[in-house]
Amino acid sequence: MSHNAVSLRSQRAEYAGEIRPNQASNSFPFSLTLTCVGVDFLLLLAGTMAGGALGHVLQRTASFSLTPEQLFIGSVVYSALVLSLLVGENGYPRVISLLCLKETEIALRVSIKAIVVCLVFSILARYPVPRMATLAAWVVGTLYLTVGRSWVQETIAKRFAPSLPKRRTLIYGTKGTARRFFTGALHSPMLGIDPVAFAGNPHELLDEIFSNDYFQRDSRPVLREQLSVDMLRRMGIEEVAVCDAVPESELNQIREVTQLANCSLSLVNNQEVLTNRMPTWVWEMDGLFVATTSMSEPSRFYSVTKRLFDIVSSAMLIALSLPVWAILAIAIKLESKGPIFFRQTRIGQNGQPFEILKFRSMKVDAPKYARSPDEHNDPRITRVGRFLRQTSFDEVPQLINVLKGDMSMVGPRPEMPFITAEYGPLEATRLTVPQGITGLWQLSADRRYAIHQSLEYDLYYIQNRTLLMDIAILLHTLVYAAKGI
Repeated sequence: MSHNAVSLRSQRAEYAGEIRPNQASNSFPFSLTLTCVGVDFLLLLAGTMAGGALGHVLQRTASFSLTPEQLFIGSVVYSALVLSLLVGENGYPRVISLLCLKETEIALRVSIKAIVVCLVFSILARYPVPRMATLAAWVVGTLYLTVGRSWVQETIAKRFAPSLPKRRTLIYGTKGTARRFFTGALHSPMLGIDPVAFAGNPHELLDEIFSNDYFQRDSRPVLREQLSVDMLRRMGIEEVAVCDAVPESELNQIREVTQLANCSLSLVNNQEVLTNRMPTWVWEMDGLFVATTSMSEPSRFYSVTKRLFDIVSSAMLIALSLPVWAILAIAIKLESKGPIFFRQTRIGQNGQPFEILKFRSMKVDAPKYARSPDEHNDPRITRVGRFLRQTSFDEVPQLINVLKGDMSMVGPRPEMPFITAEYGPLEATRLTVPQGITGLWQLSADRRYAIHQSLEYDLYYIQNRTLLMDIAILLHTLVYAAKGI
């Protein structure tokens, strides 16, 4: 037995006490749920009425006129139906998903179900429904709900957060799992977790760790001090969450320290052990925690509808944006000599190489396969190129890649061959799905770093991908692109 273990055991008699139980409530605070439901109802009601009024103006005929009372009653009934379905499908979870994508996906799915129910009811009841008003009300109402509820509910959660009971938690670890745990605790105040800091080793390079978010705004410091009873008591720690994989001997020492300090101990599954390209979930069976991996690929229906969606959306966007293409092409040619398009080999699904297209944003003599510029004032970038990169207009020609089938609208970002050649088994998981123009990594604050250094975003997408999640990612892309990220 080591000297540290003997020392810890000798201190137990002095500091022994009953381990405090986990104080987190198992139910979502009712007042918070009620407030979120009320705000969502008002958002949906406003959007449905605005869209219905717009559609009615466009379709108004002498044979049928939609009165304000009919519009209001129809909007109230539809909004109540959507909210009841949203509550039934866990639209107000205790744990908020990564970048709030699952919440948007649920809202989209519920909106589709609600409009189908309304249309079926109107057909069976033989009630005349104005098609344009109904379509506009559904589209605008869904946009109000999916776009508005994320930031509104974040504001509401922050308003209620100080009044919720919380336990001060030290996160033991500094890797991807620790960061995901920090993000979940930070954005899910109903869990009752107050992440105080990260416990790292003495050689840890990071001074602080930011949450997985759209912007780098929330962080906690990394402590290089060895875990001890005095440290936990000095910081007022009530719980230690072990997120990194540690040897059994080290885990036993952590147990000893937390018991002596009268702290709760939580063991968080190591993400790299459970991560693969199949959906994985953890469930409890009479005290046993079981990790189950689905062994089935995404359905053929999903693959077909995703490809059909890519073809239709890329073709429409190309047609609508052709005037923009012409203006940008003229600007590029006027500023510098060289081709309008930049072509580069990238690696697509299943390791297949393809030629990616971009509007040229750098000088023609810039190395073709060098690392991408990290700063806007990089001398390789032209003046027009700075505008293209800042607005992401340089990516627009990739719609042609989507139309050809080289890429998808949504998916992991394709990388250059010399980078994928260094992939290990975990990184190679990115290549099992179509590469995309936008995705979780592209939306996150970690987009400023190398793609393969932020695998958690792509792995999360691969495990949870659906057509509605793709649409949710596109909606989030439009919203946050408008904010200038």
